[in-house]
Amino acid sequence: MGPFLLAVLCGSGDAASVAFNNAVTPHAASFGITPMNLGSSAAIAGCLGRTMSPIAGAAMVACGLAGVSNPMELAKRNALPMIAGVIVMAILLMFLR
Repeated sequence: MGPFLLAVLCGSGDAASVAFNNAVTPHAASFGITPMNLGSSAAIAGCLGRTMSPIAGAAMVACGLAGVSNPMELAKRNALPMIAGVIVMAILLMFLR
């Protein structure tokens, strides 16, 4: 959930994923998770968070092309599927230990 929330706040999924993977993923074995599973889950969560972020550059461009004046409208429409995706991914991560 950390990379997801950070990506929503900062608008960059790559920055959130890289920061999380540098700080937390080396300690994945102590959590009982393989580093590959934790790192890839962080990358996916970061991408989903960026997709939901109203301040992401791609969201602003998409809103401009679609004629939507407020990027929050895009974020509201994307919120439920992105949150559901992160929850499903977290559940799968528990089973793939």
